[in-house]
Amino acid sequence: MERRFDSSKFSPTRRQFTVGAALAGAAFVLPRYTLDASALQGADLASLGLPTLDITVQPDGFEGVPSTTAAGRYLVNVTVAEGVEQGIAAFVQPPPGMSAAEFMAAVGIGQGMPSPVASEGEEGGEEGPLPSFVYQAKFAGGAGAEAGSTGSAVLDLTEGEWFAWGDDPEAPQQAVIFTVTGEFPADAPEPAADVNATLIDFAIMVDGSLAAGDHILKVENQGAQPHFFELEKVPDGTTNDQIAALLEAEMTGTPVSGGPNPETDFQFAAFTPTQSIGTKTWHSLSLEAGTYVAICFFPTAGTGLPHAANGMHTVFEVTG
Repeated sequence: MERRFDSSKFSPTRRQFTVGAALAGAAFVLPRYTLDASALQGADLASLGLPTLDITVQPDGFEGVPSTTAAGRYLVNVTVAEGVEQGIAAFVQPPPGMSAAEFMAAVGIGQGMPSPVASEGEEGGEEGPLPSFVYQAKFAGGAGAEAGSTGSAVLDLTEGEWFAWGDDPEAPQQAVIFTVTGEFPADAPEPAADVNATLIDFAIMVDGSLAAGDHILKVENQGAQPHFFELEKVPDGTTNDQIAALLEAEMTGTPVSGGPNPETDFQFAAFTPTQSIGTKTWHSLSLEAGTYVAICFFPTAGTGLPHAANGMHTVFEVTG
């Protein structure tokens, strides 16, 4: 399985797989990665009998996105067609007063090209903050997988106009606009999570049954800004201070002596797409014993600096 956390993500020549630096053109850029279908499955999530959205990611678009659906909590099953290396279906509701078509046009979503707002505020440059309307949109999360596999998540869709997209303005899939109708049901069942990831501005708290095995992971954003959840397995003994030093080194170009080497020592474990304040998603997650770092690279409002640079990373242990 391909790594996600490595020094190449800080190069502006590599584009991020999530909305963050791909829109901002920021210095922190994530490479594409292989989603491990065995790590994020939907079998345990299906037991609640939730309504489902079964979506297939094709090379140029999405199949199975309804034109209209009722507000509610959904089990989203995302199957990636053969010929697509990896794919994500994520869901965004534009801010009040802005249509989905206007939002998509403003950031070049689904066109397979760089965002026209990527360099806003920088003359001919590759860096700059995101436009404010991005932070006012509602990111509900999503699911993804690698070619020929299915990934699942439980998430909430509320009344209004939405679009499904690849969680990346440069994804080749054309985004699909759809409408959610009615009130969100007050009695929507909630998966029983035994591991919780709470995202705030700017920290990640991971708690619960942190032991090797299969888990239901709940990801909740309680921060004012959008966040995503990336999980990397790191060498035993790695500390949060060492992660901070690595980030600082990449920003300043100053080498770090000692400590883990992201090029060789970090292993991708899980990723959940972007979520806004007040949103919750659930995922099935398999963990091995060892040390992990949870981290977010979404750009900070007003500056474009990735949240990780503001301290949004945490190291924790999974027991055997």
